[in-house]
Amino acid sequence: RVAAMAYQQMRDAGAQYRKGGDPFARPAFDSYETQYDPGYDTPGYQQGGMRPPQSQQMLNDPTAGLGFLQDIDGLFIQERVEFLEAFTGCDTKNVYHITPIQRGALPDPTGQMPPEWIERFTRQANFYPLLKAKEESECAERVCCPLFRSFEMDFKDGTGAVFFSLKRPYKCTVHTPCFMCAPQELKLHDAHGAVASTAREEFRFGWCCARSFVAAGGDTNTSGYDDVPIKTSSSKYDSEDYYRVRTSECGTSSGNNCCAPSCFNASYDIDVFDERERNVVARAANVWPGCNCAGATDRSNIILRFPRDADPKRRAALVAATMLVEFAHFEWRKGDNEGGGLMLI
Repeated sequence: RVAAMAYQQMRDAGAQYRKGGDPFARPAFDSYETQYDPGYDTPGYQQGGMRPPQSQQMLNDPTAGLGFLQDIDGLFIQERVEFLEAFTGCDTKNVYHITPIQRGALPDPTGQMPPEWIERFTRQANFYPLLKAKEESECAERVCCPLFRSFEMDFKDGTGAVFFSLKRPYKCTVHTPCFMCAPQELKLHDAHGAVASTAREEFRFGWCCARSFVAAGGDTNTSGYDDVPIKTSSSKYDSEDYYRVRTSECGTSSGNNCCAPSCFNASYDIDVFDERERNVVARAANVWPGCNCAGATDRSNIILRFPRDADPKRRAALVAATMLVEFAHFEWRKGDNEGGGLMLI
């Protein structure tokens, strides 16, 4: 029931925009409204304080929590502003809000995102996110080696049901134009605990201002929990490479990333290529949120748009790759690698 409610929410979330309604009003969920619990907006509810999490219902979901990705065109991933970190400079646990990009809102997955849509998604992520996540990591790693820290992160809805989780191991990467040691990687687990997709950084000889990440299928042999064999849903996933995600400090297929994201260049563009790198099939971007409190910080506001023909497992792989780019690349650009290891790119 929880999964069905979430799917219906994302299918109907954009109805008010297409009808010309108030972009800053709470989304009108239409048929979902009849199942909407008024307690959702009350303090403490979204942390599970008013009723127990619905994790058992997610275990009965045949899509293992990933089916909702098929009904949308993309995701807006907003890193929340941590005021303690902003004022003290001490690394805290990252918190993210996710809101869907409804189907048909932007037909071209490689086109530019209009500024008015960025404002709308930012507003929705602030007040009515579909999923929330908080990093669980060790304080010593965040302070001493923040760029390479390990973490676990569960993406939950308002009832506490986990739709998917991310796990990143600690790896002290040495990255130069001539060689790379211990490349970064990340795994995405579905609601049943299976490794649905993986993301990893790959070495490219001579690349001095760009990085390449691979979005691939999951491990069909283990669940990711202490190498326990998968007993359910293992046949859903394979380990082939799906896409290659390229970040560049110089040029991209849509322009350049000089001074991005900022008031001078609002969008840091990321190209998503097919597995052979012949065509750009989608695009992601870290966008500047505007002249506000968030715009005065270095928090990420990432727009991820899925290829039109991608199935849920391929879309999940892109989610994993995007989050690896967030922690491996954008954290490095923010200067969080001071004293945290060697990154010579």
